[in-house]
Amino acid sequence: MRWCSDPGGDYPTPQLGFSCLSPPALPAWRVVNDLLTLPLAQRLELVQTLWDSIAAEQMGPELSDADRQLIDQRLERFLADGDPGLDADAVLEALEQSL
Repeated sequence: MRWCSDPGGDYPTPQLGFSCLSPPALPAWRVVNDLLTLPLAQRLELVQTLWDSIAAEQMGPELSDADRQLIDQRLERFLADGDPGLDADAVLEALEQSL
């Protein structure tokens, strides 16, 4: 996808090969054009860096003491049981057979 200037305004908009869409919320999209011209390996590295930065900022939901206690109990039961359950292939196979 390439970005083009909106003929009626100052905001660049995405161009899908034939027309421009309405202006995006962020006005600094000229950077996108520059990034899209990077070689594939560099774009992939950029994507990985962005995902890593997002993951680093992720905060889990605030848990109540009751929620935390329930999670701890379930984990303890799982670890004590030692039964990992069914693997995904077995579940999918059983599902296919039931259909």
